[in-house]
Amino acid sequence: MDLIFYLGDNDQKLPRFLERLGYAVLGASNNVALPDLLTRTNVDLILIDGRAMGDVGDLCAFFRSQDNTRGIPIVCISPENNSELYEPDIIEKVDIVQSPFSVGTLAGRIATQLRLRKQAGGDGLEGTLAEINAALRDHNERFKKELDEAREIQLSLLPRQLPADERFELAVSYEPLEEVGGDWYFASVDVVGKLALQIADVSGHGLSAAFIGSMTKLAMTASDRNKPNELLAQMNRLLQAQVPSGRFVTMGACLYDPKSGKVQWSRAGHPPALVLSRNPLEVRQLMGDGFPIGFDEAGRFSLEEDQLQPGDALLLFTDGISEAQNRAMASYGIHRIASALSRTSPSSSASEMLRFILDDFNAFRQERLLRDDVTLVLVKRQR
Repeated sequence: MDLIFYLGDNDQKLPRFLERLGYAVLGASNNVALPDLLTRTNVDLILIDGRAMGDVGDLCAFFRSQDNTRGIPIVCISPENNSELYEPDIIEKVDIVQSPFSVGTLAGRIATQLRLRKQAGGDGLEGTLAEINAALRDHNERFKKELDEAREIQLSLLPRQLPADERFELAVSYEPLEEVGGDWYFASVDVVGKLALQIADVSGHGLSAAFIGSMTKLAMTASDRNKPNELLAQMNRLLQAQVPSGRFVTMGACLYDPKSGKVQWSRAGHPPALVLSRNPLEVRQLMGDGFPIGFDEAGRFSLEEDQLQPGDALLLFTDGISEAQNRAMASYGIHRIASALSRTSPSSSASEMLRFILDDFNAFRQERLLRDDVTLVLVKRQR
């Protein structure tokens, strides 16, 4: 956001108009000397209302004498029939708006001066410190805006709400390492009432991983396959030529039938799914063969099957949790995930079970910073 330093009357109509246009406006303070204020603040443009300020020639001369404002554009509203600003030593980089004027004319002059300043700042190495700071601030704000937009796009790829059914509970924990990440998940119910779950992890994180993750999600939608191994095979064919060299996508796909409790699972280089059985108490790994998405156009993915009884649960996760380390450099590992899952209470809800696993995980890592996105999806059979 461009910062305009305003010198004028006190009714604030003009500053409020500029703020509605998207500018930040800084006014002079009676308690702070003007040189001190400008030394501490990097402004993008100076706006002087000569109708209220009197001798604007001296003001312009002052700004041109200061190192951090010498190259800052000045727009000056000149009183009617005033000619003092037209002296050659004052006119440099001063855009004069003669009264009377329209607010549209003033807004156009301000926008033009800001645009010219930014263009000139990239032509050489002679910009002032204020100009360099202004350019950096502009780049940072533009990058943040793009990052926010990328995060909105990524979040739009996730389910807006989780499927609900009295026969099962579904809970998710999604924690990207940065504003945007490479993990994504999806949950939907097909035409015959089966719950389809997908979880994916793009190598790396940040904007590039989020972009590839978006491609993967779109490929899943375009595949139009229900059976997990067929879905992964079709996605692999679509993406094999699209995934950049050196990048890959691991993925797990599951189809759960709430009527029978039957689970079908396939994976593409992804960590195994975990099945919690309450009677007898044990945790089984659902393995399956298959390279990550994009490795081989003719990739084959095996189909694994299991069964959930009432009270049992199925857990899908990305390796951000299994490969996370504590201060002793030990990995949390699949065995600790399975142990935490087995210690959840039979009376706990799906959300409470996930919370228990994450609490155990956070205690293990001893506040060590995460190095990857962490995503978990848990289904608990109710009846």
